[in-house]
Amino acid sequence: MLQDQLLIFDKWQKEFINEKKVLNMSKSTIMNYSNVLNRLYDFYGNYEDELDFYNIDRSFVLNFINSQGNIKENTKNLYITVIKSFFTYISKYNQKCIDFKDRFLDLKAKVQKSDPEYLSNEEYEVLVKYLDSVVRPKSFLQYRNRLIVKTLLFTGIRASELLGIKMEDIVLMKEEGVYKIKILGKGNKVRAAYISVDLIEDELLFIKDYITNYIAETSKGRVMARSELYIMIEKLFKRLGIKKRGVHLLRHTFGKKMVQNNVNLSTIKELMGHENIQTTMIYARSDESNMIAAVKVF
Repeated sequence: MLQDQLLIFDKWQKEFINEKKVLNMSKSTIMNYSNVLNRLYDFYGNYEDELDFYNIDRSFVLNFINSQGNIKENTKNLYITVIKSFFTYISKYNQKCIDFKDRFLDLKAKVQKSDPEYLSNEEYEVLVKYLDSVVRPKSFLQYRNRLIVKTLLFTGIRASELLGIKMEDIVLMKEEGVYKIKILGKGNKVRAAYISVDLIEDELLFIKDYITNYIAETSKGRVMARSELYIMIEKLFKRLGIKKRGVHLLRHTFGKKMVQNNVNLSTIKELMGHENIQTTMIYARSDESNMIAAVKVF
């Protein structure tokens, strides 16, 4: 019986993921969805008691998440989001008229809010100084890597968005002195990012003769994997003595710099592709140096 139930699971999973592909959901999102459902499939297959697929409920999902070990609340919520989306799809299309939605109502892990980590002013200056230094002649990887880091740091886009940028997405706005970059963001929403011409002009001119399409291509002509991007950034930070990790750190640094330069929060929201301005406001929180400076006016 269980083997039959696994076949039902597999059928629905393939149909669900195929729909996401047809709707042009980003590769990274599809990968995340597949990863979560593959884990759920394995857990379901090893479940001790026989359980009809259409009887999967809240308790089963909670047991599955608990089986994943000590994972962060954000990861738990990713699992829950994927699973709820999966079973909502099944609710809509199964011929037995089984509705899963009420089973997972209000299922969400409580996330403790924390301030985002970003580069300090000193670390920022170290990174910018490196990005301004002389590049080795004819070094494709060095030019490409600098283009990637500059784009992340000076536009605040996400890693997944960076990996999707094609050369044709970068348009020169000569009078304004900027490049306008078409960004495919979360939920396949298109927005624009902007970066000064003088920041990346040399890198763009160099790599265009070495790539076929995407700015984050490898020397073999394929787009970098997200893991390769993380490793590249991590090696750079280590080389520069920056004891922080993560590509998202550059996005947070952009947001903080925008606030420090008194850029309107609504503008920052649009540039960073936030759905809610409350997300943008985390960069406006005062740190200790700001509070000390504030009281010194007396």
